Amino acid sequence: MAEGLMLQAAYRLSACQSEAHLSEGAGPQEEDRANQWNAYCTADLLMREGEELSFEELRAERYNQQKQREMEEKLRRLTEEEEQLSRELEEKKRLLELRRSQPELPRRASSQSSDSVEPPAAASFHIYDESQPDAAGARPAGRNSEPSSDELPDDVFLHPDERGLCLKIQHPQRPGHQGGTSEDLQTSLDTSPPTFSQIPISKTRKKLSTIQETSIIASQGGLAAGTCSPLKEDPEEQKQDQEEMAHTASPAGAAVNPCDPDIRRRLLDLSDVTSSPNLHSESRPLPAVEESNFVQLGGEVYHIHSRVVDGGSFSVFKTVTEDNCVLLKVDSCTAPWDFHQFTRLKKSSPAADTLPLISCFLFPDGCITVYTTPPDHMFTELAECDPSEQSIGYTAISLLQLVLQLHSCGLLHAALQPNILASCHKGILMSSSVLPVDWSSSVDLDLQQDVTSVQQLSSAQTYIDLGLLEPTSSPQLVDLVGVAETVHLLLTNRKMVPVKDPSGWTTEQFSGDEPCDIYTMMWRRFFRSLLNAGGHSSLSVLSELKEQLSSLYR
Repeated sequence: MAEGLMLQAAYRLSACQSEAHLSEGAGPQEEDRANQWNAYCTADLLMREGEELSFEELRAERYNQQKQREMEEKLRRLTEEEEQLSRELEEKKRLLELRRSQPELPRRASSQSSDSVEPPAAASFHIYDESQPDAAGARPAGRNSEPSSDELPDDVFLHPDERGLCLKIQHPQRPGHQGGTSEDLQTSLDTSPPTFSQIPISKTRKKLSTIQETSIIASQGGLAAGTCSPLKEDPEEQKQDQEEMAHTASPAGAAVNPCDPDIRRRLLDLSDVTSSPNLHSESRPLPAVEESNFVQLGGEVYHIHSRVVDGGSFSVFKTVTEDNCVLLKVDSCTAPWDFHQFTRLKKSSPAADTLPLISCFLFPDGCITVYTTPPDHMFTELAECDPSEQSIGYTAISLLQLVLQLHSCGLLHAALQPNILASCHKGILMSSSVLPVDWSSSVDLDLQQDVTSVQQLSSAQTYIDLGLLEPTSSPQLVDLVGVAETVHLLLTNRKMVPVKDPSGWTTEQFSGDEPCDIYTMMWRRFFRSLLNAGGHSSLSVLSELKEQLSSLYR
């Protein structure tokens, strides 16, 4: 077989050479063509391990080799980036360990003074704690007197004062060097802008929990979202982290935002939300979701009908499948917080079978949360519900029931408004369930127990500025104001304007005291109860209003 192939190749080579020979005496153009053909007919190119190759196969081989080199180069770059990220992560962990290590911190500060004072090439130093009774006796003479000629006053002294531990370094004065005394160095350390190594620390420093450390570093820009890796903890530390979150001031003096994505990722790691069978990870980028289009998720095709909410960083779309009505929330945040909050709500709801099914698809650059109606149910936007007063009464009862369930299981929505609320019903709104399709401002009070007042919620600042809420008010009150705003907009198609009279807060539209029918009187009582709930339990206020409305709208 091999001999036959060799003879065939030799025959072709001979034919090529004969053709090139016959072309002698022809014009330059024919001679160039013959030379080109002869170059492509060499046997060593067409034969490879006893197998004849065509020109197309050779081109394919060269193309594959080029693609292989490109893939190897890309793999090399990715490997280098991974190693760089690993080194950065190790550096962050090392900095965390330095924060915990009190004795190491003052030593780092000595390196910051190298610009003003050059230390000896082989300087040695000692650390003395003046809070110890025997420290004065062990202290060398260079502490309070001028050093003798045979002493090397290069000791480091730590003495406690009102700022914590203070660092003082002494070096031998060198000829021609100005400003190298210990007093100048002390002034330089005290007046220079604070650096990491110069932060005053107390002698008895409380050990921060892992979440507190994450909060501090996140507020300082120390951890990137893509490189954040949870530190390993024992179960006792995990329990402690769940019971206390960091209410820590950032360098600018602002409290840590409880809605910060890094904080939420850490909380979700603690609650192990990723183990849910309804949470799916996707390696592809977040798909483009547009109106009058379709998207495929988990083998299901969703036909996009319309966009119902445009929140800037997220959008909510009304979609359909072959069997159900569906709401899709497409979010640029990679923390599946909406999935976690709604799952908690549904687990604690006595009517969980009337609430939608929920699933979530995680992508490297975002997530899609899917709300699917139960059989024979449909979604209706709250703002598009029947505008009759009776229908609004039923909706208000469902909304009160929703907030009751939220507060009963330790959840806080903190941004209730009609455009992010949907009604899930089975034809008639009397049996409907109201649910939020956006949880961006929500808080899990079981995991975030440091949230104890409305001043920690950015969504409550408008109410605080108006004086409607006190900064130290219970955080649940922001949801009561949200219920009042939502129902007021449904009733009047106008934004609620809070006003204050001798009896307290009410709304401008329902502030009169003239005689009225039983329904208007009920709504006056409704808004006054919600806007003057300070000092009362939110559960008692909500339960009482639900009972009163239910007796009126039967």
